[in-house]
Parts: sequence; structure tokens; C-alpha cells
Amino acid sequence: MSKSARKKSAIVARKQALKENQPKKKKKIIDKKPHVEFIASVLTIPSLLLLIILNYNSLKSMNGAKPTPTPAPNATFGNGTSGRSGFFSSPLGTSGPQLTQDPLSTSTPCDKSLGTTSITSPDEGDKVSNNPAEVDISYDSSTHCGAVWSYRINGGDWSNYDDRSVALYNLPNGAIKFELRVKSIASSDTTSLTRNFFYNGQSPEVTPPSASGSAH
Repeated sequence: MSKSARKKSAIVARKQALKENQPKKKKKIIDKKPHVEFIASVLTIPSLLLLIILNYNSLKSMNGAKPTPTPAPNATFGNGTSGRSGFFSSPLGTSGPQLTQDPLSTSTPCDKSLGTTSITSPDEGDKVSNNPAEVDISYDSSTHCGAVWSYRINGGDWSNYDDRSVALYNLPNGAIKFELRVKSIASSDTTSLTRNFFYNGQSPEVTPPSASGSAH
């Protein structure tokens, strides 16, 4: 066989080999495609499960949330009588007590310590003749939680706790010792105040509006 014949035979053999290899490569690529799709599907399963779990927990939290009711403070109010001294003392007004501030129901927090409290009237050693004799009590409720107070005259019985000014009916003439005890409605803080004055009343006895003949 001549050199040119051998060369031509080699070219024909190479083309034949190429034709035989082409279907095999195509088949190999086609065979790999289902495996790739299967692997991609498997990898997406954890992501779907995580999304489902997160959505379930979110719905469970929303359904389990319940509004919390706001409790009302426990406080006792009312008019007090002083049985030892033989006269009646009553807070001013008849419409019922009004707390200065309720720390459990306000949106703005207040200072639970006891605010500044003072007796603004009468002054120490004053001479008073009005019947009833009014005692004005000042309490700083601008930043502090509310407070209530109780009082007594000349060592008599303590009144019930209240948060209003005080009117003292039918006081005996002479020296009067007014004692006041104040407590915070948000904490256990307490304080005590004393005011001494002289009473010289000339008017007849007055029946307190909320007592209706109960004076003694």
C-alpha cells in the first residue's frame, strides 16, 4: 500500500471513529440530566420545611396572645369620726374620692416613692374660727404616683384613708393638734405631719352634709 493510500485510509478511520463517539456523548449528557434535577429537588426540601415551621410558629404565637387586664388598686375611702373628742370631721365634697393618679392604669410611669406632702392651711399657731375648719393638704403628683392620707384630732380616732382636703366640723374651743399620716398607693412609703392651731368658734353647731345628723 502506498503512502497516500495509507493516509487516506487513516482519515476515513478517524471520521468513522468520530461518528461512533458522538451518539455516546449525547447519551451520556441526556443520562445525567435526571440526576441533576433529582439532586436539586432534594436540596430544596429543607428550605421548604424551614419556611413551613416558621409560619406555623408565627401563627401559633399570634393565636396564643391574650390581652392582660389592668388590675385596679385596692384602697379604702370614706368619712371618719373622732369619737374621743366629741366632734365630727369630714373630707370636703360629697361626690366621692378621686385618686390623684393610678400607677397601674396610666401609660406614663410615675415615681413610686412618696412625693412632697405639706399642710398649706392653717399655718402653725394660727387662730381659726370657721365652722367647719378647713385643712388644705398639698401633694406633689406631677411625677410621683398618687397618695392617700388619714388624720385625727387631739389624739382621737384615725379617719379612713382619702385623698381630698379635710373639713373639721364643730371643733372644741382651744388648742387643736391635727395629725396626718400619708402613704403612697404604689409603694409602702409613708410619712407623718402635725399641725397645731387654736380654734375659737362662735357659730352654732353645723351638721356635716354627708353625716345627716350623725354628729356626736
